Amino acid sequence: MREDLHNLFDCHMHTSFSGDCQVDPILQIRRGKELGLGGVTITDHLDMDYKEEPGLFDLDFPSYIEEISTLQKEESDESFQVGLGLELGLQEHLKEEHHNLLKKYPFDYVIGSIHVVNGVDPYYAPYFQDRSPVEAYTEYLEACLRNVNQFHEFDSFGHLDYIARYGSHFYKDVPKKLDLKTYGGLVDAILEALIRYDIALEVNTAGFRHGLGNPNPSFEIITRYKELGGQLLTLGADAHRTEEVGLHFENMAALLRECGFDSYAVFRNRKPEIHPLVS
Repeated sequence: MREDLHNLFDCHMHTSFSGDCQVDPILQIRRGKELGLGGVTITDHLDMDYKEEPGLFDLDFPSYIEEISTLQKEESDESFQVGLGLELGLQEHLKEEHHNLLKKYPFDYVIGSIHVVNGVDPYYAPYFQDRSPVEAYTEYLEACLRNVNQFHEFDSFGHLDYIARYGSHFYKDVPKKLDLKTYGGLVDAILEALIRYDIALEVNTAGFRHGLGNPNPSFEIITRYKELGGQLLTLGADAHRTEEVGLHFENMAALLRECGFDSYAVFRNRKPEIHPLVS
């Protein structure tokens, strides 16, 4: 058990219900307990109309809801909580389907993420081919802004600079984080929209795992969010393997305090519970 993690919750992780993960949900939960986390929220993928690999990120909702809800009851206690969540892949033409879906199921927490930009996922190299970094990054950020303004029935915006994870691999000469001198206007507009709609900003520590030296988004963007009046942060490691649960959470409380925050949020029944960042 890690004493420095005892008050932190990992609220972004995947299990075998996600098309890109093979881990049984109970193993992710038990890893969180082993680390001494305050709790975990399972947030498996739903990306409808995913053209690169159709059906890969469909979600078997009846089985998912039944299993995670059962594990919530069995594994939660006074010192450790299990949440039922979802990572929802935002696309503009899916807003009505997303609206109806979120009314149907009893989620604790919903992450809204952009994995598809005009039909293409920047995870794959073809998104970046035959265009400059500025063109590729701008298209992604513009898609983020359009989606947040059009559909904002989710709790936290996931890995805002997702584009930097993969663009920095494709373009060998670009920085490993968004340059706010170039993209600051769009980033500010996205952050201001999150604030306007009371949507939290996710701090996703997988950025370290991807070699960025920062979470997603970067500490610079997190600080900017605070400067603009942002108050709600959520925290997740985006684990797809058991050993990734809570990864890079050490010192995260102190680092977020340096960005101006003294608390973060854990969502239960779609409502934020505020927890102190104790460093």
